[in-house]
Amino acid sequence: MSKKFDIKKYLLISSKQDPASQNLKEEMEKKGYEVFEIDERTTRTDKSSYPTAECYIFLSKHASATGKPTLTVHTQGNLTEDNSHGGNPEEIPHCIPELNTILLQKINEYNKKCINEKTGEEIDFEVSFEVLHHGPTDLDAPCVFVEIGSTEEQWQMKDPAVIVANALDNTLKILLKNEQKPLKRAVGLGGGHYSPKFTKLALNDEYYMGFLVPKYAKLSENMFMQLLTKQPVDIVLIDWKGLYGEDKRRYIQWLEELGIEWSRI
Repeated sequence: MSKKFDIKKYLLISSKQDPASQNLKEEMEKKGYEVFEIDERTTRTDKSSYPTAECYIFLSKHASATGKPTLTVHTQGNLTEDNSHGGNPEEIPHCIPELNTILLQKINEYNKKCINEKTGEEIDFEVSFEVLHHGPTDLDAPCVFVEIGSTEEQWQMKDPAVIVANALDNTLKILLKNEQKPLKRAVGLGGGHYSPKFTKLALNDEYYMGFLVPKYAKLSENMFMQLLTKQPVDIVLIDWKGLYGEDKRRYIQWLEELGIEWSRI
């Protein structure tokens, strides 16, 4: 059973080292929000870097080798012993599936062609979830990263920052008024880094997706139990073609021993 948190006690976080984060901070402050600012890169921090809150919302850049324009949402965490991108090995913070999913939906709703002010070029940004990755992992409350990607120019563009700020503002208003729809809250297992199947389910308003686990993470039982106790879970969804057979069998065995509903997609 996951712990309950009061989303009214949220904290918006921006890093001075991150141009997209500063861009988003500026747009949120225009809307009257207070943003807590740190000097370090957010992925390399830990809970001692922040005041106590019951929900941490990180305004951040997204980097990728492809440089594809993307607006992403994900909770952070390390699913294996590899903590090369910050945080502790095999540790995740808590997650609010409603927050992650409604935020993704609202980004998609506000998304439009964006203008690169420097070149005048029109750019289409994709909208997607990402799986659990990077730090900080030791925060004692739910977390979400909302990110603009994926190049230096895109991090500094105003249009995507406005899209994300409008989406975050709208999402917080819905949740603070408790106006969200009643949907099952899910953990998603399998697929690639951008979780296309689970992104589609969320955008189609079928589930509130929380923790997302890629095919390449072969979970220990300890890690698996964190997924089931650090967010509310009504069902676990398995990307049937997006997992190795041996992992599928282990995960299903654990779920059935625990009496947790699961479904293949």
